[in-house]
Amino acid sequence: MTALTAQPLETADGAQLKSVVEYLPFVRKVAHRVARRLPAHITLDDLVGAGVVGLIEAMGRYDPTKVSDFEKYAEFRVKGSILDELRRRDLMARDARLEAKQIQQTIEGLTQEVGRQPEEDEIAERLGLDVTELRTKLEKLTPVKVMSFNEVHSDTMPGTVENPFEQYAKKEMIERLQQALGKLGERYQQVLYLYYQESLTLKEIGEVLDVSESRVCQIMSEATLRLRVLLGVEKKKAETKRRKVAGE
Repeated sequence: MTALTAQPLETADGAQLKSVVEYLPFVRKVAHRVARRLPAHITLDDLVGAGVVGLIEAMGRYDPTKVSDFEKYAEFRVKGSILDELRRRDLMARDARLEAKQIQQTIEGLTQEVGRQPEEDEIAERLGLDVTELRTKLEKLTPVKVMSFNEVHSDTMPGTVENPFEQYAKKEMIERLQQALGKLGERYQQVLYLYYQESLTLKEIGEVLDVSESRVCQIMSEATLRLRVLLGVEKKKAETKRRKVAGE
């Protein structure tokens, strides 16, 4: 990795940028926004270190004739570098992913059988657990959020334009997401809204709902798994509708 420098840098086009050291508060600000959503064992310094790699890459590739705001351009690469580091660490262990898949498949199977979202005790019974044991499992599967629902759909580089197909696919996905969210129970909707839209931490959500942070973890995990099932159902409906319109 390029050593940190306190000297101003120039881009290939001769544009003057501040030194890497002077941009460190900017990198720390981006890292802090990500860190507050992550487990405590992921330190801010780890994320800043990864972010600096993205900053240096951004400095080398920045073209002021295409994007006038360097920090807006650099934020994309700084955040991307941090996310790459998180993916490298594989925050969710393989056995945890398998457990999550098992619970999701159980919810999907019960949904098809009873024609509605299954109750917590029904899921536990099908898995051969009591509700307390199920909640303990769910707490360990709390998803790590590094992007909001809005950010999931804004991965294009600043200054780039989506083609019509990408715009249509995004619109369709958002519609499916809205329909699926509307079918979740009120408590699940509330937790997801506070977490993704209001950007509250799990602890803050617990204070709002007057429940423990661990209970919020459990609700988050179950809500996410239920949402995946519902999104799959909505996708099938959309595909069926599309085939009918096409006369297939």
